[in-house]
Amino acid sequence: MHIINTFQVHIKLPDIFTRRFAALIPQQRERVNQLLEERVILNYALDMERSHLWVTMQAKDQETIMDVLATFPIIKDVKVEIFELAFFDSAPMGLPELIMN
Repeated sequence: MHIINTFQVHIKLPDIFTRRFAALIPQQRERVNQLLEERVILNYALDMERSHLWVTMQAKDQETIMDVLATFPIIKDVKVEIFELAFFDSAPMGLPELIMN
């Protein structure tokens, strides 16, 4: 049986965005969108100051999370902390209610 765990990843972005780092952002968004589609990433959030990212991910273990993070184009320029969660609750996501006239 393959157990899937949930992890919260805190990513500290650089204080100064160099041109090189800024050029990586579109590739980063593309990779994140792919992982969201695959449901490896459950959510991805950036603070208003653009200094912290929070990523909720599912994987079998922390090593697998590190393997996924290694595919992030920005990974060499950021600091990462990983926390295994005891549980992860969220509001139900669904389609809006259809109204038949």
